[in-house]
Amino acid sequence: MRYFSAILCVLLLFAVSTVNASITGWTCGPDTDGAITMNYTTLTPDGGEYLLDMDGVQHGYPAHLAGSFTTDTELDPTVKILEDVSNDTDFAWADYHIAIGMTKSFSILSTGITAPTGWTWVITAPAADQPLPGDISPGTGWVGVVNYYKGTGDSVAIGDDGLFGFKVSFLGSTNFYTAQVPTPEPTTIILLGLGAVSVIRRKRA
Repeated sequence: MRYFSAILCVLLLFAVSTVNASITGWTCGPDTDGAITMNYTTLTPDGGEYLLDMDGVQHGYPAHLAGSFTTDTELDPTVKILEDVSNDTDFAWADYHIAIGMTKSFSILSTGITAPTGWTWVITAPAADQPLPGDISPGTGWVGVVNYYKGTGDSVAIGDDGLFGFKVSFLGSTNFYTAQVPTPEPTTIILLGLGAVSVIRRKRA
């Protein structure tokens, strides 16, 4: 009987340690500068985790989103943030960078990364006491970055969509903020620079 009780205690401890917090409320939306507009955002349970699925159009950069997660305990839920972003800027995207900040400690998981075919990525782990992303500073917190690079894939052309995703695990209820910055191909940068030079010359003339 003593051995049975010991085994039961171990099983109960294991069960408690593997239960994550449930998300009981959430918000998510763009700020007011118009750099990104959202068609929809949904949060759904996904096999013990959550999926925050977003579809939007990026018109400029940096584009900012802000939101919150409310949980029933201070355990660590995992959310996959998946963004289907349509390119409405004036250049093709060769890189894409998503900085995410939270008001509590969190991790960006190395599993669950989503990127366009052939693209690579590098995660910069969250660091504390960093300025949180946003046009109007929401203060400081933990900020990490997922950097996506074209690699052997194609650029996200004007009018096309890029699908970018990553998983975060955090300690209970928190606010979150993102900044999303695409980078043009080098040839595009040169053309944009030549265009700026011609404008300056016309103004001087």
